[in-house]
Amino acid sequence: MEVELPDRVDTVIIGGGIVGASSCYFLADRTDRSVLLLEKDAIASGSTGDSSAIIRHHYGPTEIYARMAEWSHEFYRQFEERTGEALAYEPNPLVRLGVDGEASGEYADSGYETLSSLGIPVDRLDREALESAFPMLSLSGVDFGVEDGTAAYSDAADAAAGFVRAAQDMGATVATGTPATAIETDGGAVTAVRTDRGSVETDELVVAAGPWTDRLMSTVGVDIPLERSREQVLLLEAPEAFREAYPDGLPTTGPPDADWYVRDDFSGGVLIATHHSAGGADPDSYSDSPDEAVKLRLIDELTEFCPELRDAGLRGEYCGIYSNTPDYDFIIDSVDIDGCYVACGFSGHGFKHGPAIGRILGDLVAEGATDIVDPTYFSLDRFEADPQGHGAPEKSA
Repeated sequence: MEVELPDRVDTVIIGGGIVGASSCYFLADRTDRSVLLLEKDAIASGSTGDSSAIIRHHYGPTEIYARMAEWSHEFYRQFEERTGEALAYEPNPLVRLGVDGEASGEYADSGYETLSSLGIPVDRLDREALESAFPMLSLSGVDFGVEDGTAAYSDAADAAAGFVRAAQDMGATVATGTPATAIETDGGAVTAVRTDRGSVETDELVVAAGPWTDRLMSTVGVDIPLERSREQVLLLEAPEAFREAYPDGLPTTGPPDADWYVRDDFSGGVLIATHHSAGGADPDSYSDSPDEAVKLRLIDELTEFCPELRDAGLRGEYCGIYSNTPDYDFIIDSVDIDGCYVACGFSGHGFKHGPAIGRILGDLVAEGATDIVDPTYFSLDRFEADPQGHGAPEKSA
């Protein structure tokens, strides 16, 4: 049944992915604001629905991401208790493989040092210990690994839907199938959001529209530096012999400096996906079917890395969109329109940090500040001084 749009609310959120859904939840839970979430399609129908939903903490030397990931992970652990909604969740260690003297080794070690300093469980395994712990992996050329031992995976669509239902129970209005077509302003401030079903007056707006965010913000003269990449995902069925030999399954991992990763999946599956692919993508017209050449390469490289998956069957395949900033760091900030906030450019990491981002946005809207992390790291104006923002991203991120 179509939800009736209110004439006016305190806060409008555009986007029904994990960030919009989380923001809606925290605003409904922590403030007395009236909140409306607008989603042009269905909840989690964009990048969130295609997420591999990995929950991990290793981000090399970047402490702010490790802290946000741990905050978010704790929320995911308590998801049902906090929201009243069930959430699929499966512990699964992340193993970052490294080669001494190379970028992969430096990145893995810096993450070990960062997590150790924060008290997040982490181990550094030499080659012999790696082979003992993960005998299914072919580790030729690998010198060591850093194990993010409390990592896990989940279902991003589950989480977004759970946040939304919990927010609705607290009085938020959620309108799906309702695209925001324009942002109305007056005197440099937000006044309303126009939809194909009419306008809703508001003084506060959060735009968390994933790969559409820059397009929407450009209509009010705000430049968001986003590039989109099309990521390709294969779901495999592990052979029965593999499951019998390794009942705990695969860790979340990949060869040093590979452009793909692999993780275990629910019900005996294995997920393999590209990460930060080259080339652009249009979120309205990209192909949802992986390229044949990419499929063949991924399977060849996976079976070289994990030979006992050579006879794995293909269970499913799809593609999704990353929204990447030039430095691969997030944008979470107010803009030069009073009452307007943007959250985008999560570069493939939005789900891992979804609860923290939603809480940060809720705090910024309600209080103008947050105690989760220092949000100035995610400021939009970093690109004014340098189009690369914080600089070229770590390849292993």
